[in-house]
This record gives sequence, C-alpha cells and structure tokens, in this order.
Amino acid sequence: MLSHTLRRALIQLRVRLPHGAATRALVTMVAAFAIVTLVGALFFSRVRPIVAVLAKAEAREYVLHAINDAVEAELATGSLRYNELVSLEKDASGAITALITDMAQINLLQSRVSNGVAVNIVNVMSTDLAIPLGNVVGGIVFSGRGPRVPIRVESVTDISTEVRNDFSSSGINQTRHKITLAISAEIVILIPGGKTEATVATELAIAETIIVGTVPNVYVQP
Repeated sequence: MLSHTLRRALIQLRVRLPHGAATRALVTMVAAFAIVTLVGALFFSRVRPIVAVLAKAEAREYVLHAINDAVEAELATGSLRYNELVSLEKDASGAITALITDMAQINLLQSRVSNGVAVNIVNVMSTDLAIPLGNVVGGIVFSGRGPRVPIRVESVTDISTEVRNDFSSSGINQTRHKITLAISAEIVILIPGGKTEATVATELAIAETIIVGTVPNVYVQP
C-alpha cells in the first residue's frame, strides 16, 4: 500500500500536470518505490544472517562475564572449598577408601550460582548493546566503523548447572581431583527485524585437591 504522503504527492501531481504527464509521473514514482523496497528487502535478507551471527557473539561475551561474575561472587564466600564439598574416608592405615560428595552442599551451590547468573543476566538485558555497521560489511578497513546496529538480550529461557569431577595424574603416587561447574544459559536476542537465540556455555573450576596414594574406586554421591 502507498503511504499517505505518497498519495498526497500523487494527487498534487494530477492537479498540476496534464493527464498524460501525471500518469507518467505516477508510473515513475510507483516504479521507484517498488525498486527501493525490493533493494531494501534484498539487502536486509543478505545482511540479517550476518547481524544475527555478530549479535550472538556480542551477547555471548556479556553473558559469559555475567556467569563468571556469579561464580566469582560465590567463590568469595568461601563455600566452594574442597572440604566443604567432598569428604575423604580412610581406613585404619590412613589410606583413602572413598570420596563422598555432600550433595546438599552441591545442590545449594548450584541453586545459588543459578540465581546469581539470572540476576547478572537481567543486568545485561538492561544494557544497550550495538554492532558497528562496518563489522557487518566486513573487512579490516570497515571493522569497528560506521553507524551502530542496536541489539538487546531480551530474555533468558533456561539456566542449567552441572557439577563434574576430573581425576588426573599429578606426580608419583599423586592424583589431582578437580571439581568443575558446567553452566549454560539459553538467551533470546532482539535484532533489527526479529529475534535470534543462542546458547552460552562455559565450565569453571571451583575446587581441587591433591590425593596422595591410590585413588579409591568408590566415589559416592549420596
């Protein structure tokens, strides 16, 4: 449909010009309008996927900072010390017979980290993000230049955390036990002309110890 302004312009042309000239002007204006619309649509269809990729990369960086800040805040409380999460059972000779995870502490940890991540991502959602148009065009010459294309983290649909254990050799008769926290967040990003989704995932070491002697085969998660 023609805009109100365009219709008014056409009416004025019909009043001011002879019938034949007005018809030619009408055809020219409609053709020009159609060409501009078509070129704009083609340009946007080519550019939008690039904007989506760059928007995901930009948003991931901010969300990763939000996740790291949440874990660092929890580390600062001292609740992630190894002996708070795992206890070692030993026999009469002092040899380690079992590693027992305190699941209550683990569950509380995951809950606190998830809440911290959610709060930090809300702060990201209130931040105005943008991509320089030169990054969309590509090339070293245009990188970081030109008008900025606005984007925004609109929502977070899911945050998941998983505690993982890793055992590795740390010298003669020594084993390193590292506890890591895998965190992922599903986010929705608002970009010009629509939305796109991204998964932000990272794994951070939260506690570790060196076990001297044979690592027991029993690892208990009550």
